[in-house]
Amino acid sequence: MKISFVIPIYNAEKIIQETLDILNPSLQSMNLDYEILFRDDGSSDASCRLLSEISRRHSRVRCFYNDENRGLGFTLRHLFEDAEGEIIIYLDCDLPFGVEILPSMIQEILENDIVVASRYAGESSKIPLMRKITSRAYYCLCHFLFSVNARDIGSGTVAFRKESVRSLKLTSDRFDIHAEIFAKAYRMKLSVKELPARYRHGQRGSFSVFLHGPDVVMDTFKLWKRL
Repeated sequence: MKISFVIPIYNAEKIIQETLDILNPSLQSMNLDYEILFRDDGSSDASCRLLSEISRRHSRVRCFYNDENRGLGFTLRHLFEDAEGEIIIYLDCDLPFGVEILPSMIQEILENDIVVASRYAGESSKIPLMRKITSRAYYCLCHFLFSVNARDIGSGTVAFRKESVRSLKLTSDRFDIHAEIFAKAYRMKLSVKELPARYRHGQRGSFSVFLHGPDVVMDTFKLWKRL
């Protein structure tokens, strides 16, 4: 069984190599048949050059590039299509839950359609107050609009069966891709399992509450109207 680890990239030149240096040996030690896919979303830093060098050095790594900045949803949708594995695991580039959670996720995805590493399912994690407040508020919104019960909707570590994620027929281009995944999954009665995981707040991601938050809320209401 092949597993595809898909990682969206945006202005992440400072952590790409470190992430690969952590992830690759860990996967090798698990004796997995795997591939690692990066897709750059129109970065303005040296991410593209670094990815090009990495793909030449590592046979298990494949890299893709958006022609311009298209958004997280667009990038993830294309990574899901690019993936060759029967199992697809989406990872944020800063590995917010580390690699320790991966064996449990791989085991659980054999019996579920979607498995989510969750900051809010039991493990004690140090989460910045503003991040925690906005995350809880967004969960309440999605629970109200879509009857979503997954508490960590914006988790940066999610495993899918390939046929399950492709059955969702995702369309979102921006950060509301998270809401679309779970809204459609629960509507289609796919099995969603949350795994307690210790979150490590590190590299600042491309999402800004103040810059992107209002658009995410608006896009989520548009998604509700579409569904």
